[in-house]
Amino acid sequence: MDLENFSLSKAALIAGFSLIIMTILSSMIFFPSLQATAFSVGGILIIIILDIIVALAFYLLLRSVNKKLSLIMSACRIIYAVIFSVALYNISDLTVFNSIWDFGLFIFGIHLFLLAFLVYHSTYIPKWIAILLFIGSVGYIADTVIIWLGYTFSIGMFTFFGEPLFALWLVIKGRKISSGNND
Repeated sequence: MDLENFSLSKAALIAGFSLIIMTILSSMIFFPSLQATAFSVGGILIIIILDIIVALAFYLLLRSVNKKLSLIMSACRIIYAVIFSVALYNISDLTVFNSIWDFGLFIFGIHLFLLAFLVYHSTYIPKWIAILLFIGSVGYIADTVIIWLGYTFSIGMFTFFGEPLFALWLVIKGRKISSGNND
């Protein structure tokens, strides 16, 4: 596969469909509450694999904006996936799972911040998506800091809408992105 000539529209569709599948799986696994079952473990493994696919697709989608920053943004998502894997290994103790996963969500917040920056500076993705992604990044980072400070309040449940809306945009409008953008 020639990654240098990988089309932006293919990267958008891969990222979009992967994010939609992740959103559906997450809603089935984490709501109403996480249980240490074979279904949860299998679903989380699929989510982790999809996180890595999304990281690579985002790199391909946004490298024309800033290649080094796109690489760092994608690396943060892959690091998050690795941390999520370590948390999964500890799923039998949900307290340990959550403490590891909370750190991972901090890294995920950094990933979203960088993604928002790159999307904002792209010429082919709307600015409103970047703003929603930025709000989401603040939610994830703030939630982790709030937990580290010993509080239990969560703002992330109010700020997460950016990535699912971005997924829908990628699937609906992303197929029209041409490779000549942002070069």
